[in-house]
Amino acid sequence: MTASVAAFGICLWLAGSASFGWLPRTETERWAIAAAFAAVVAGAVGAPLGWWAGRETRGGSVVQKATATGDSRTTQVGGSRGTAGGSLPPGGVEQQAESSGSARITQIGGDQHPTGP
Repeated sequence: MTASVAAFGICLWLAGSASFGWLPRTETERWAIAAAFAAVVAGAVGAPLGWWAGRETRGGSVVQKATATGDSRTTQVGGSRGTAGGSLPPGGVEQQAESSGSARITQIGGDQHPTGP
């Protein structure tokens, strides 16, 4: 958001203070065009940054979906299976599965830490 606001301010100042021959002569119209230009540039800066910032979900749930048909086997694991540092996210695990025929689906949710040798 800071980058978009900065881009808007810089572009507004540059376009408002520029004196190109094709810009309107009145001060009000020049600032209106400068504001429109700055808004387009701020949007162009903010859109990819917003996508980048929103691509990771922190603390969200794990969603797993599986479809098994015929003689296939599917295993869904949410959480860790005896690995150091692995654990469920704060949002938990959601597992969805559909099977047909003689397909088998195994769903494992939660942390599994073996005890003993």
